[in-house]
Amino acid sequence: MPALTLAQLAILIPLGVGVGTIGATVGIGGGILLVPALLILYPDATPAIITSMSLTAVVLNALSASYGYYRRGWHDPRTGVIVVVAAIPAAIGGAFLTRSIGRGSFELYFGVALTIGACYLAWRGRRLPNVAQPAESGVVRHIVDRRHTAYDYRVNEPVAGVIALGVGFIAAFFGIGGGIVMVPVMMLLLKMPARMSVATSQLQLLFASVPAVLVHLAISWGEWESWYRGLVIGVGTLVGAQLGVRLAGIASGRVVLLAISVVLFFVGVRGIVTGLG
Repeated sequence: MPALTLAQLAILIPLGVGVGTIGATVGIGGGILLVPALLILYPDATPAIITSMSLTAVVLNALSASYGYYRRGWHDPRTGVIVVVAAIPAAIGGAFLTRSIGRGSFELYFGVALTIGACYLAWRGRRLPNVAQPAESGVVRHIVDRRHTAYDYRVNEPVAGVIALGVGFIAAFFGIGGGIVMVPVMMLLLKMPARMSVATSQLQLLFASVPAVLVHLAISWGEWESWYRGLVIGVGTLVGAQLGVRLAGIASGRVVLLAISVVLFFVGVRGIVTGLG
């Protein structure tokens, strides 16, 4: 593998730490921040290269965060299995499609999608109650975490599976992991507790991103430099994710949604401007 310079390492590792911290705190995997950063750092890279680097870091970030959440007992295993099984085939399709789109179109679509999502989440986040009300229908969940806090709620499993199909495709196509969509869906539509939404989203990120990474790896076999960069960023996310797990325990659902919306808006506007330019 080609060696990276000290200057590159000084940029990529802190980038990974910051992305990993924010991503694990709100359950978004960090790709939503990493993709725009990589587009700036590597202006000549194709969308396929950008998404493959991002997804590599997303996998390591999700792996580290999932372990941290597992230790705290915040996973919803049954919901996690449903969304993972639904998302994997869609993620593979999204990874293949990314390789056939131009960079300008990629940035424009990316920006429009993020800006619309930001406005929606800001509106819904302000209306979210401080204490989430569980859904009235669905399969009952009763989960007790490591601190003996009980979480009782219901999950509409067919709806969760259908949504995960779309999330898996979007995640792999844009290289963002999908948590930026899945966390709000779990909180707003499925009405899951914030902690369970963030932690279970990381499981979906981990298992749905791996096949997308393998698709890119099989097609770009031998182009090791971009993969090396992704792994270096991923090392940083391993550290940042553990910091994010600690912060997630004190963040309310409203704070999580509003934080995501702010990030989405600024990243989205930047993508639109660049794509049109």
